[in-house]
Amino acid sequence: MRKNNTMKIALCGIMGALIITILFLGFLFPFATYACPAIAACCLLPIVHEYGQKTAFTLYLAVSFLAVMLVPEQEMVFMFIFVFGFYTVIKFTVDKIKSKTLRIILKLIYVNTGIIISYGILLFVFPVAMLVEEFSVYGIGFIVILMVMFNALFILYDKAAATMLIVYIYRLRPKIFGK
Repeated sequence: MRKNNTMKIALCGIMGALIITILFLGFLFPFATYACPAIAACCLLPIVHEYGQKTAFTLYLAVSFLAVMLVPEQEMVFMFIFVFGFYTVIKFTVDKIKSKTLRIILKLIYVNTGIIISYGILLFVFPVAMLVEEFSVYGIGFIVILMVMFNALFILYDKAAATMLIVYIYRLRPKIFGK
């Protein structure tokens, strides 16, 4: 039991540090505002697989708090918190729904709600001047096109996350756990 807890704490610590590091990389490369939170969220996959949603959710909360405090790029942090990070924790629960149509609808409702909450906070609660200026220039049509493109990319992210879990199970897990 003690060895298992030690491994659990170590793996969670390493993954948490890796998530924060990836989010910092997104700050260094401004074009990675959406890619880095998606990649960082994939670091939660091994935790969900090995230790369950409760442990993954706890790590997600801890990393989200640290990211808000440490990472200067708040748009990226909110994308991790409200879109990619939490989704990675609940992904396998949603994937258990038998109806494929219902699964996709729920995923799209989730991603659109996450985007609206993220940008609502960034534009109205804690206004980021650069974002407020950007959004004042865009028309509604352009924002709708961006939302449709983000939805399509989120579906691709969902497929990529499933593939990353398979890579973890068959390639990385035997190297980490020796099984």
